[in-house]
Amino acid sequence: MDRLVKFCLPLDLQAWMKQYLAPECESAFAKDIPNSWYNQYMANQLAKVVPIRRKYRGPSTEFYRRPTAYCHKNHANRFALYER
Repeated sequence: MDRLVKFCLPLDLQAWMKQYLAPECESAFAKDIPNSWYNQYMANQLAKVVPIRRKYRGPSTEFYRRPTAYCHKNHANRFALYER
């Protein structure tokens, strides 16, 4: 994400993103975000300012057999944010 865009974000979004920063070598700008209603709300607020793409992550469970290519939102434990 562009440094100017990060600087212009509201302070609550900046503080939230600092908790989940991804390493510089990855294409995601935030990762390992727990899949909770608050984090979904903050991602929605961020999506109003910056076009983002969410990738959901999580393991297979007793009741859900995860395909190798993706994880469904309802069964995800966490998610990552990418620029669109």
